[in-house]
This record gives sequence, structure tokens and C-alpha cells, in this order.
Amino acid sequence: MREPDLNHIDSPTFSGMSTLDLGVRRSLLWILAVPTALAVGILVAGIAYYTPTAIIDNALHEAILRAETTAKQMQTMRAFYSESVVSRATSAGTRASPNYKSDPLAIPVPTTFLLDVAKAFSNQDIKVDLVSPYPWPGRQDRQLDRYQLEAWAFLTQNPSGKFVRREMIDGRETLRVAVADKMKESCVACHNANPLSPKRDWKVGDVRGLIEVERPIDDVTHGAKSLSWTLVGGTVAGGVALLIALLVIGQRLVRPLRQLTNSIRDIAQGSDQSEIPHVRRHDELGLVARSLLVLQEQTKKRARAEAKIRHMAHHDSLTGLPNRTLFQIELEKALKDRRVGGDFAVHCLDLDNFKAVNDTLGHPVGDALLVEVAKRLKGSLGADDKIARLGGDEFAIIQQNASDRAVAEKLAEDVIHALSHPYYIHGRQVATGVSVGISMSTEKTVSADQLLKHADMALYRSKNDGRGVYRFFEKVMDAEFQSRLALEMDLRCAINNNELELFYQPIISLDSNRLCGFEALIRWNHPTRGVVPPTEFIGIAEEIGLIDSIGAWVLKSACAEAATWPSDLKVAVNISPVQFNSKLIVLSVISALGETNLPPSRLELEITEAAMLDDNVLTLQTLHELKSLGCRISMDDFGTGYSSLNYVQKFPFDRIKIDQCFVRNMSEEDRSNAIVRAVTGLGASFGMKITAEGVETRAQLKQLQIEGCNEVQGYLFSPPRCARDTRRLIDRVRERARIPA
Repeated sequence: MREPDLNHIDSPTFSGMSTLDLGVRRSLLWILAVPTALAVGILVAGIAYYTPTAIIDNALHEAILRAETTAKQMQTMRAFYSESVVSRATSAGTRASPNYKSDPLAIPVPTTFLLDVAKAFSNQDIKVDLVSPYPWPGRQDRQLDRYQLEAWAFLTQNPSGKFVRREMIDGRETLRVAVADKMKESCVACHNANPLSPKRDWKVGDVRGLIEVERPIDDVTHGAKSLSWTLVGGTVAGGVALLIALLVIGQRLVRPLRQLTNSIRDIAQGSDQSEIPHVRRHDELGLVARSLLVLQEQTKKRARAEAKIRHMAHHDSLTGLPNRTLFQIELEKALKDRRVGGDFAVHCLDLDNFKAVNDTLGHPVGDALLVEVAKRLKGSLGADDKIARLGGDEFAIIQQNASDRAVAEKLAEDVIHALSHPYYIHGRQVATGVSVGISMSTEKTVSADQLLKHADMALYRSKNDGRGVYRFFEKVMDAEFQSRLALEMDLRCAINNNELELFYQPIISLDSNRLCGFEALIRWNHPTRGVVPPTEFIGIAEEIGLIDSIGAWVLKSACAEAATWPSDLKVAVNISPVQFNSKLIVLSVISALGETNLPPSRLELEITEAAMLDDNVLTLQTLHELKSLGCRISMDDFGTGYSSLNYVQKFPFDRIKIDQCFVRNMSEEDRSNAIVRAVTGLGASFGMKITAEGVETRAQLKQLQIEGCNEVQGYLFSPPRCARDTRRLIDRVRERARIPA
């Protein structure tokens, strides 16, 4: 089986390891075999070097011991013969003679006896001899050789020792061992008294000769060498056999390790389908295999978790659509592909009145609505188009192959039509719409952010143009956006720079034909733009979160100014829907009244229907808290919404203000007259005062008087005035109490 390439493996599963180096640089077999071979080689070399020498030395030692034993036996035999035989025989009259063979009545002297015994004892394997530098007559022909002379010199100095040498004699390696033949007490008297003795001054213990044993040892050394090489050969064979056994065992160990290594590689590469081998073994390899099995399961779980995290990082959890991050990636890719070829369009979508649905029906209904909207959007797209939820109720589409505006218009129309149909959610019918902003990719498109920004600008325009429509990005929108951005930045500094100012428009009571109060209207004195009307910056303040601070400033300033007026004059302050729903309105009113000491009855809070779209207990609670302070509550722009009567029925407003659009058309449309008449009748039925705003002609004033309106305001009487002019107007009107006839 071909070994896999494990040198470098890229592993996306292990985030902290960009490259796993699993290369096998040295096999376990190599690690096992080399030391074993070295050990066997050293052992064989040691045995080959030391064993023959040791065996030969041992054999020689044994031979020396035997030779020495033989020589000592000869010494013992001579002593025994001399003391036990010769001494007794001579005492009995028997003569001891070296020529005993020719004298039947004589016995051999000890030396002759020992020489005869040695001769009889000697054979081809051993030779025993007695030699002396002091030979008796008849033995002078026996001369000492070089070895014997050296042995004599040594043994005369070391009588108890032995002299050993290995020599080649007659082509055979021979061991020669000599020991000292010392004078015994029984021999001294005989030798010293005998006239034939070559020396007569012997003393007990003197060395008189040598007892030599010669033993051929070539057979011994040859056998020792054969034995040693047999041992060397056996050791080599055993070492080779051991090495082979270790290699076989190592191979059986390494093969599973390689298989387990392959499994580790598969796990590192993120493969969770490979089967882990050897999990049923009951040894250490089985333990490793089972540990890898656990690791594989944990890696599977981790991979699934990472995949889920990656999906969550790039997809909306509610709708399952790609989120802004993934949409940005797809947009960058589409922009790169466009440079190769292929125009596309970016659609930004924002649901109309979604907040009203979410607030009135609850977040579960709102979430379910978003899911259904996502389904309809996906059904409206082409196969190559991409869709994402950017956040909240905002979606975006990348429309591929959008060669011209007509193709983009067709998709925008399809989307608007698909989302305009009612939804049935949790047993309730829900209606919403969508506004669309479109930007087209061009050769001048520099970035994905620019495309998305342009589509968002177009969406903003479609929202301002009535909603439920689509608009394409135009260059002028960018200028408007930059202007709005600059206005937004300036607005953040307006309060601290004292650029905001309140103007006051008179409110006239038709019941008494007298001035009864003023409506406070905010103006922004911009240092470069001049006077900026509230219609241009209140919406911005609501979007960027400044409306609470601006609203609190308006309340405090209006109450402070009203506190300087006559006590029968009220001040009406408009409350922004965002300000009302921020839940801080009650605290703002309490703070303004407390700091200015204005009686609450002189403060009238004008609230539009938009502020009460969140038709729940908290909204009514806020209204009741404001009314419990003693403030008067009026419904502003009555009739412009779709549920005005519902709010009037649920909460006892003090006043209803008829929107100026109805007043403006009273002299031209009977329908407007009918609406005004109905509102005044409704107010009378509920005990509420009716105020008409936007009165500009005497004809309008006369008709409102006929219909029973209680209060009016408009340019017929006075435009909004600054605080100083308002005080002058109060002084002048007080002198002339009635309105012009």
C-alpha cells in the first residue's frame, strides 16, 4: 500500500494551527533496528575478541594446574619412597644403588626410582623429567637446556613457586612447567656422606634439581579456539535472530501506528467518515485507537459547532437569510465579477408601517411578519439574485444581470406587489408595504460600500415620496445626503450654541373673542443657513436621538416664557411621537413645571395620533399620568390618521385640533365643511373643546364660527412671533380685547 504524504497538511478544523507537520522523518523500525544492530554488533565483537583468549587462557590454566599437580605428585612420591622405602631398606641392610638393575640385591636410589617412574609415566601427551645442575656420576650427559637453566635460576630464588613457559617443540605447541626438587632431611645425610655425590654441603630445603612436566597443548588451544568461534557464531546467529524478531515485532507495532497516523491525518483534515482501526484491541494501541475515536467524535461536534457559528455569523437567526456581513461579501464578489462582465443592481428595502405593526400587535407578530416577508422576497428573485436581512425591517437584494434600469424596475415592482398583499399571522390579518431604493453598478463604481450607500439614499427618497414606491439613486441625492449629514452634525451643537428659539402663535377664543393663549413653535437660527423650520430638523432629531433633549428644552423654555404672561393665558407645546414613546415625557413635564413654577393648568400638551400608535396599557397610563399632573391634553392634527375616533373613545382629551388641511379647503369643498362640522359635533358630544389651526381668511373664520368651533389660530390673526414681540402683542391685545369685525 502506498504511504500517504503526511509532510504538510492544511487543517481548517484546528483554527490555531495553520500547518500540521506530520512527516515521518525516522521510522520506529529504524529507531528500533539501529540500536539493536549496534548492540548485537558490539556484543559479537566483544565475544569474538575476548572469548577465544578467555577460553584459551582457561584451558592453559587447567593444563598448568594439571602439570603442577603431576610435578607435586612426583615430589610426594620421591619423599615417600625416600623416607618409607629406602630408609627402612638400608636400615635392614639392603643396599640402594643407581645401578640396581645390574645388582639383584640392591634397590634403586630415590632419584633413579623417580626417573624410572617418570619414564614409565611419560607418553605422547605428557613427559615428566628430573634434571639438576649437580648430576651424579653416570648422569653427566644430562645437560640443562635454556628453559631448564632459567627455571633453575627462578626456582632457586622461589623454591615454592613454579616456572611456566609455552614453546614449540617438534612442531607442537608445548606447555612446560617446572617445580623445585628440594632436599629432605632423609636425603641430606646420605648425599653429604656419599663420596660420589657431586655436592656434599646440602642443607634441608636446598633446591637440588627440577621436576619438569611437558604437555603438548596444541589440541587444547585448537579446541578452545574452535569452541570460541562456535560461541561467536552462535552469538551472531542469536543476534541476527533477535534483530529479525525485533523487526517482525516492530513491524507489527508500526503498521497499526501508521494506520492510526492516517486516521489522525483524516481527523486533522476534517474528515469525520474514516473508520478508526484497532479499537477492539486490548493493549496500548487499542487504548490509543479508542482515544482517537473519542477525539473524532469531539472533532465532529466541534466541526458542527464551528459550522453553526460560521452560519450564525453570516445569517440572520430569525429569517435564515444572509446578514449584512455576508451580503457585504457577496456585494464585493459581485463587484469583482462585474469588472469581468455583468452589470447588477442593489435594492435596499424597508417595510412601511412595520413599527406600528410591531408595537400594536406585539413583537411575536412582528417577527412572524418578517419571516413571511423573507419567504415572499425569496419567491420574487431570480436564480442568481442574492438577498439579505440587514437588520430590523430592512432587507437588501443583489440583482444579477441587471443590464438596464427597466430590469431593476421590474424586480422592484414585483417586490412591492408581492409584499402589498395582506398577511395572516396568528389568526390576524396584517398589512404592510415596502419602499425600495435602487443603485446600479457602473464602470465608475469604486466600492461595494458606495453602492449600498447610494441604494440607501434612494430608499430614503422613496420613504419621503410617500412610501410603497421605488426610486433610483441620483447624483443630487448624494449632495442632499451630505447636506443632511452636515445639518445633523450642526443640530447636535444647536442647544449648547443657543441657536434654538421659540416663536409663539396666538390662539383666539371664539366664545369670548379674546386672546386665550399661544402655541409654542420651535425655530433653528442656523449660523449659515438662516432660519431652519421644524419640518426640516425635527425628523432628524428623532432619528439621531436628540428629540428628548430638544423636547425638554422646548418644554422648559415655553413654561418659563408663559410664566411671565397674564395668568389667564395658556401655552400649547407640541410633543413629538418619539419623545412621547421614550417614557421620559412625564419627567420632562414635571421638571419644566417645577423649575418655572407655571401652574399645570396653563400647560397644554399637543399629541398627534402617531404618538399613540402603540395602543397599549403603557400608552394610556402615560396619558393619564400627564393629565393627573393638571395639564391639559389635546389631540393635534385630528382626522389625518386612520384611528382618531378610536383614541378619542379610549381617552378623555381636553381638546381636539382640526388639521389646517381641512380648514384650508372649507370654502372650496363641501367634504371639508362636513368633516369640520362632524368634528365640532363630536367635540360637543364628548365635552371637548375644538381648535382650528391654519385660519387665513375671514370666510374661513366665519364658517368655523357657524360650525361651533371654540378656538382658532392662524395668519389671519398673527404669524408666530418671537418672545419679545409676543409680549408686546399681549399688551396690545389686552387693550383691544375683541377681534376685528
